[in-house]
Amino acid sequence: MNRPRRFVFYIALTLLIAGFAGAAISLHSENPSDFPPGFDALQAAPNSHKLLFENEFVRVLQVDLPRSGVIPMHHHRWPSLAIDWDTGGDSAHIRYLRPGQPAKDIPAVESATHKGVWEIHWMKPEPMHSIEVVSPPKDEMEHASDPPELRIEIKVRQ
Repeated sequence: MNRPRRFVFYIALTLLIAGFAGAAISLHSENPSDFPPGFDALQAAPNSHKLLFENEFVRVLQVDLPRSGVIPMHHHRWPSLAIDWDTGGDSAHIRYLRPGQPAKDIPAVESATHKGVWEIHWMKPEPMHSIEVVSPPKDEMEHASDPPELRIEIKVRQ
């Protein structure tokens, strides 16, 4: 199965799982003040977060990391599955910023470590944060065709 077909397969499978999970679970975000109105990712960071699908159970976002600059301060109020293509090689140098906390520096990887693979991560609701791209991957041409991250937020009753 080629990479684009596998990508579509993983999306379909994840949407199915997320739909059932969204209907069956009831989780609560930790602290409502961590999720202020007006800072939802789609509102506060529209250049990097695009809505692909939404219903009463799930919301699917396409998340594009810019080649340089800062993704504005925003939040994700629901738990989610993140699906991302890990190239196995060069990556951007980024800083993850949270109000009142030291910046988390994530250095660039500048050599191939493994063959590219799809990665799926479970993420808890993510309070206010921003991402600064300090430097893009060295081989930008190699990354030009990489698919964006998909973030499948599972809407839960508050």
